Amino acid sequence: MESEFIITSKRRDANKNAVKILEAAKKVFALKGLDTTIEEIAVEANVGVGTVYRRFNNKNQLANAVANEVLAETYEEQVDILKSNLSTVEKVKKIFACYAKISQKYGNIHPMIVDLLVSKENDEEFKQTFLLGLKNLHTEIIINGQKENIFREVDPRLLEIFLQNMINPQMTKQIAEILPLDEAASFLADLALNGLLKKNN
Repeated sequence: MESEFIITSKRRDANKNAVKILEAAKKVFALKGLDTTIEEIAVEANVGVGTVYRRFNNKNQLANAVANEVLAETYEEQVDILKSNLSTVEKVKKIFACYAKISQKYGNIHPMIVDLLVSKENDEEFKQTFLLGLKNLHTEIIINGQKENIFREVDPRLLEIFLQNMINPQMTKQIAEILPLDEAASFLADLALNGLLKKNN
């Protein structure tokens, strides 16, 4: 019975440490992006470097975990926008504006996410999860726009292909070299709408 309590207590401590490490990582990555070191995160979390490595094999795995949390939060907000009574055009603008909010709330985590998504060495599962979420948003937007009779009357799959190929991490990274990421979101929303809307809208 006593050993059971010790195991449960250790698990609880491990979970507490994981939460502390993730919160600390968010703060440090927000300031320094991928230039952050595991040592800096350990100091911020007030745990040993070994404790960080017991939870995360390397910095990239920890960066992916942070990016996943931030993107999940963003996706939830975007789904709420899709469920709202706004017009489809307003929904598109607000959904893209959610990406600008990442820059405002999480600083250097936004460019870090873009880097992780375009990196050939990074976790494929992380990229696929992001792209699937994006595909679901695009599908819903297209359905709404065609129901409102404001988007082009073509096979919706064509518009989906257009959005998937036009709005992608590689393109975002290239645009972010010219425009700040928060401005890039608005620019991309305008481009997307220009491609989706019927000529008379």
